Amino acid sequence: MAHIITLTGPAHCGKSTISQLFMECEDEYFRPIHVAKYTTRPQRKNDEDVICVDEIPEECDLIYEQYGVRYGLKLDTVYELLEKGRTPIIVLNDIRAVEDIKSILGSLAVSIFLYRKEPVYEEFYEEEKERAGERVEDSEIERSAKTRYEKAQAIFRIYIENIPLFDQVILNTYDLGYTKKQVMYIVNQLEQNFGGLKEGDADVH
Repeated sequence: MAHIITLTGPAHCGKSTISQLFMECEDEYFRPIHVAKYTTRPQRKNDEDVICVDEIPEECDLIYEQYGVRYGLKLDTVYELLEKGRTPIIVLNDIRAVEDIKSILGSLAVSIFLYRKEPVYEEFYEEEKERAGERVEDSEIERSAKTRYEKAQAIFRIYIENIPLFDQVILNTYDLGYTKKQVMYIVNQLEQNFGGLKEGDADVH
């Protein structure tokens, strides 16, 4: 069962948690694996889905930009994993990039939107305060938090306007058990509806 899962959602929607829940569903048919993107933004704490670089490598053939920060993905890596029967799981926070993946890979691509709630300014403020430490002025923390919050609001609206693009929506509640049931349901659907690509059976390029 070879396909690719893209996870898309606003800040603080639990992308890392959902990704890990998919990893915990691994069995002989469903073999998920994280695929990191390259990005030009600074390193953050708990960065698990990106590789921070000064410039996006030339080998990246899927590139997008959000508010001056560039992201890149090597599709050859995705192809190789698919041909080995693996299921790449990629966080893609860009509508055009999701569209490109679906256009390139067709029914092998499963796009999932993650929803918890609309962006909340206080959460961005607390996050910026934790990152900044004691030496940064509160006014600078507030300015940075406001900028990130406003960006998150704009991106959130774009996602909602493009909901029909996604194959599935996961409501990420604070009940981890309920959220895991939604993930397991999607995995069960994939196991029932997708035929496996055995290595060498098909060329996905």
